[in-house]
Amino acid sequence: MELMSTPRHRWIVFGAMTGVYFSFGIAVTAIAPMLTAVRDDLGVSRGAMGFALGAWALIYIVTAPLAGRFIDRIGLGWSLALGGLSVSGSLVLRAAAQGLGSLWLAIAFFGVFGPLVSASAPKLMATWFPDENERRRGVGWYSVAPAIGGTITLAVTNPVLLEWFDSWRQVLVFEATIGAIATAVWIVVWNRVERPTTTRVESAAAGSANGSFRYLLGSSEIRLILFVAFALFFLSHGTSNWMPTILEEFSGMSPSTAGAWLAVGGLVSIVAGATIPAYATPERMHLLMAGLFGAAVLVMAGLLLAPTSLHGPIAVIGGVRGALVPLAIVTLLAADRVSVTNTGIANGLWFSIAEIGGVSGPLVTGALADTDAGYEAALLTIAAIASLGGLVALRSHRHLIST
Repeated sequence: MELMSTPRHRWIVFGAMTGVYFSFGIAVTAIAPMLTAVRDDLGVSRGAMGFALGAWALIYIVTAPLAGRFIDRIGLGWSLALGGLSVSGSLVLRAAAQGLGSLWLAIAFFGVFGPLVSASAPKLMATWFPDENERRRGVGWYSVAPAIGGTITLAVTNPVLLEWFDSWRQVLVFEATIGAIATAVWIVVWNRVERPTTTRVESAAAGSANGSFRYLLGSSEIRLILFVAFALFFLSHGTSNWMPTILEEFSGMSPSTAGAWLAVGGLVSIVAGATIPAYATPERMHLLMAGLFGAAVLVMAGLLLAPTSLHGPIAVIGGVRGALVPLAIVTLLAADRVSVTNTGIANGLWFSIAEIGGVSGPLVTGALADTDAGYEAALLTIAAIASLGGLVALRSHRHLIST
C-alpha cells in the first residue's frame, strides 16, 4: 500500500529515531576504550574478552529476521522503544558484570533486542518518506548516527568520562542514561504526531504472503543484495576491528599515530555516509556500490604494495566505505519485492546475513594474521571478498537495467 501524501512532522520523527540510533552506536563502542580497565577488574584474558565483545553480533544473526517480522506486525512505536530500552538495559547489565559469564550475557542481551533499532530505521524511511530523494538523503544521515555515537565515545571516554567518574562501571551507567533519554524522547514524539495511514494497516498486511522470507528470497535481486550485505560487513568489520593493529604491526606505526590516521578516516566515513547516498538514483545505486567496493580493493592493494610511509593516507581513503551501508539499505528499499508493509522483515533478513559477514570478517582476518602468511594473506582475503561484492553489485545493475 502506497502513501497518498507526505506525512507531516516526518523530520521530527526522523530526529527522534536518529537519537536512539546514536545511543545504539554508543553501546557498540562503550567498552572498547576502557578495555584494559574492564579486563583487569574482571580478570579476563584478551581472548575471553574478544569472545564476550562478539556476543551481540552472534545473537544478531538469529534475532534480526525475527525483529523485522515483529516490527511489521507490531509497528514502529513499540518496536523502537523496546530496542532503545534494550540499549540502556545492556549497558546497565555490563556495569553490573562480575565475570566473563555475566559480561557475555549482558552484551548478548544487546543482540536480542538491538535489531529492533537497526531494522526500525529503514522501516521508518519507507513509511514516512515516500519521496525517493528525501528517503535517500535520510538513509545517509541516519546511517552515520551510530558512527558518530561510537566516534564520540572513543574520543571522550578516557580523557573526560573516566576523569568525571570513579570507575568504568559508572561510565557505562552514564551512557545508559543517554540511551534512556533518547528512548523517552522517541516515545514522546511518537505519541504526539499524526502517523501515516499505512502504520494503521501494516500489521494486517504483514501477515500476507509478501511478509514471508520465502517471498523475499524468491527474488533474484534480493538474493544478490543479501550477498552484497555479507561482503560489505566482512569488509567493514574485518577492517575496522583489525586496522589499528595492522597499522601498528604491519605498517610500523605507533598506537597514537595509527589512531590519528584512523580518526581522520572516521571523519571521511561519516561525510561519505551522509552525502553519497543522496546521489543513489536507481540508475546509479549499484554502480556507486561497485565503485566503493573497488576503492576498498585498491586500499588493500595499497597497504600491500605501497611504501609504509603512505599507509596512513591510504587508510584514510578507506573511510569512504562508510557509504556502503546506507547505499545497501537504499538498494534494498528499492528492490522488486520490498514494499512499505514488509520493509521490517526485509531489513531484518538483510542484517542477519550481513552479520554473518560481520562475525566471520574479524575471525578470518585474525586467524590468517596468526599464520605464516600473516597480514598479507588477511589483506588479500579482504580484497577478494570486496571484489566479489563489487562484481555482484555490477550484476545487480545489469539485472536492474534488463528489467
